[in-house]
Amino acid sequence: MDQRETILNSWKEIAGYLGRGVRTAQRWERDLALPVRRPRGKERSAVVAVSSDIDAWLKRCPVHDASSKKQLSPEIATPRWMITYQNAERLRQRTEALYDRALQLRKNLQRAMDLSGKLAVQRSLAQESARSGANGLQKRAPA
Repeated sequence: MDQRETILNSWKEIAGYLGRGVRTAQRWERDLALPVRRPRGKERSAVVAVSSDIDAWLKRCPVHDASSKKQLSPEIATPRWMITYQNAERLRQRTEALYDRALQLRKNLQRAMDLSGKLAVQRSLAQESARSGANGLQKRAPA
């Protein structure tokens, strides 16, 4: 391990290394993917971080240039809640489109069933007409 690699064993140590408060460090982990490790693998378990990981994260973190109102690395800058919101919105739109397609399919199916019923009625009338016409010809023939 390099001399500049220090193991930070708590939120307090991580926040102190960053020069911020504990809540800010936790928010950065949640929203900006601050690299912390959880030895137990659970969401609310103890955290450990390596200073070199945090340094690398800080270097690739978005930098806000106040003069140009432009952010560098926008793909990193998108907070997790924003990504979740965007995904939820896409899911809502696709669900709505799927629902509309299902309604259209239901209408088409009902129309097909109605046409099928009408066709069956017409077919049976035509068969009856053909039978009665054939019976009428048989009765007329002997006369």
